Amino acid sequence: MDRATAQQMTALTCDFYRRVGPSFSATRAGAWPGWERVLDLIATCGDAPHVLDLACGNLRFERALFGRMPAACAWAVDSCDEMASGDDPRISFIHCDLAGALLGDGTLPSVPPCDAAVSFAFMHHLPLPEQRVRLMEVLVDAVRPGGIVAVSFWQFADDARLLAKARAASEAAAARYDLSAFGPDDYLMGWQDERDAFRFCHHASDAEIDMLVEAVSSRAHVVARYNADGASGRLNQYVVLEKGEVAP
Repeated sequence: MDRATAQQMTALTCDFYRRVGPSFSATRAGAWPGWERVLDLIATCGDAPHVLDLACGNLRFERALFGRMPAACAWAVDSCDEMASGDDPRISFIHCDLAGALLGDGTLPSVPPCDAAVSFAFMHHLPLPEQRVRLMEVLVDAVRPGGIVAVSFWQFADDARLLAKARAASEAAAARYDLSAFGPDDYLMGWQDERDAFRFCHHASDAEIDMLVEAVSSRAHVVARYNADGASGRLNQYVVLEKGEVAP
């Protein structure tokens, strides 16, 4: 995919969440089953871990985090302020267009070294491979040596129902947008009865996840890799890394 198309897809996705944020958020209130293992590993960092959440959405991971570790604190980063509402003093919200910043069109947030850095339900919104590599690097950069990094990858094309929905939405959107630069794992997804609301979604293959893990392998090693979530229990693939000690 070329840069101009990537920028258009990022803008389309941002507009999607601004338009349908309340109804979208209402369907995503509970914790994902796959987070339990992530939280178990974050808990090894102590009772009061400092956690960075890139693309925090409606802060439901923060609610799960505080449910397990009430003394934790979080830097929550997103561009959709409306979804990340609340006044919990343990949360420091930072507005940032992450997709644009990962493309070099803005500045990534700066926070002190964290015990853990996570990003859930965001990797699939990044149109370009270099953005996805950069996200992995940013997460590893954010944690102290020995810190935990956790990322989820939405493998929706492995689900026949979701794949059919993605193909149908992409076909409908093709009447309005030029999708000729899309790769075989790139789609647009719609939302409920909204006829002109679309978000970009990229299916992550196992081979691509291998590549992204390899991109940071000199600084962080895999401590857990597993599938969870959805009716099948396999809708998301999680990769959890531990950052190595800095060489003297």
